[in-house]
Amino acid sequence: MARSSEARKVLRELDKELSLASKRVGQNVVWSAQEQAILGLIGDEIDRKEALLEAWRESTDPKVQCKLSAEARLLEQSIARLLKQIKTDLPAPDGKRTVRARRAANARWDRDAAG
Repeated sequence: MARSSEARKVLRELDKELSLASKRVGQNVVWSAQEQAILGLIGDEIDRKEALLEAWRESTDPKVQCKLSAEARLLEQSIARLLKQIKTDLPAPDGKRTVRARRAANARWDRDAAG
């Protein structure tokens, strides 16, 4: 089944965020297998929500509309929970000073391990 325009838009924006974060830290960062699975679920749920909303627009029965809107709200909550699992904000790389300080601390505290 083809993705809805809304699902494609959300997934494209998440890819852009990851790309910008990659450039910011100077590394090529890609989605993990877990994140790719979650992105697939997000796309599927957005597609389902769009289909429910289309059915809601076409329906004239208030009972059916009520059930469809309740289901759409549940899907929106589920989508929000899934989106919280996707992290595109990456920490900045350590500066030279931090790297040197860490190396010095490790040399001080790991003398027995080194010798």
